[in-house]
Amino acid sequence: MKVCIVGGRVAGSLAAINLGEKNADVVVFEEHRDSGFPVSCAGLISEDCYKKLKDLGVNAKQNEIKGAFFFSPSGKYVEAIGKSRGVVVERKLMDPQLLRRASKVAEVRMGSKVVRVKSKEVTFIVNGKEKKESFDLLIGADGVNSVVAKNLDFKRPKIFLAVQILSEFEAIDDKFVELYFGRKYSDGFFAYAVPVEKGLARIGVVSKTNPKEYLQRLINEHPSVSERVGKGILELNVGAIPIGLVDFVRENAALIGDSAGMVKPYTGGGIYYTLIAAELLGETFPNLKAFEKAYKKRLWKEYHFGEKIRRLYETLRDEDYEELVRIASDLSFEDLHMDKPSSILKFLVKNPKILKVVRFFFP
Repeated sequence: MKVCIVGGRVAGSLAAINLGEKNADVVVFEEHRDSGFPVSCAGLISEDCYKKLKDLGVNAKQNEIKGAFFFSPSGKYVEAIGKSRGVVVERKLMDPQLLRRASKVAEVRMGSKVVRVKSKEVTFIVNGKEKKESFDLLIGADGVNSVVAKNLDFKRPKIFLAVQILSEFEAIDDKFVELYFGRKYSDGFFAYAVPVEKGLARIGVVSKTNPKEYLQRLINEHPSVSERVGKGILELNVGAIPIGLVDFVRENAALIGDSAGMVKPYTGGGIYYTLIAAELLGETFPNLKAFEKAYKKRLWKEYHFGEKIRRLYETLRDEDYEELVRIASDLSFEDLHMDKPSSILKFLVKNPKILKVVRFFFP
């Protein structure tokens, strides 16, 4: 059975690996001539996720993370150490490593841009020439602006905007990420700093609108960040984050990764959820309906609670964040897992003071 995968970044490579190992005849189309560019995420994943990626040949660790500092708008913060640890990865290394692993079981065509798809045919441009090719199954791993999704009329997720810089930064602790909340620093999400190494961090904002404006405000006006960030920008990246899992199977086509909204709604991270999707795609191959059913059964609860948390970002007032940080200073976060938002239920049961502030979403 011949399978076309549109997109050769993390989602496409993982899909190719899992399908190629099922002896499918897999062809991956990637429009760029280099993998890993442009950079489109902060590179923070769970330790559990990194272990799975290491088994696939990934060696791209930059830093180990043991917890997070949650900041209120006024600059007060609370330390949180949960069940899971984190790993900061370099996508410029990780993406090519996964693609190299995929090339062992699939044909990879770099510099081949898919411009149109039908149910069993793709039209692509390579070296300036338009060509067509037929396939039995089609997998759209081509991100938030998915050609596969648009041409086959899949429903699209909500889109949040993101901007990120790499800059000198004096972290409170190089083993902790920093999350900044408040209406001044994001419209409906949050800002962050992810330490890459001592004195260097990725600093960014995810927002419904104007992320560059919010990032500028974070750097120049935040009572804590503005005192610790360097003046120079070593790297600038912009992107889009899909929020909300959509129905991702239609006849002989399926979406995977960002194109399907396979992203944790409360953090914007998608690598772990995409990795699970790729594994299930291989286990259920060639039954795409079974793939969709298995994925939703596995992760429905996490999407459900993840969306509840995300809606808090839109609803909580600055004074609510101040109150949450004040209350949380005496609490334990040991029940929380960065890949499992449903773990917040156990945390809330143990900490009714927090529940009082967010009870509208967690009755």
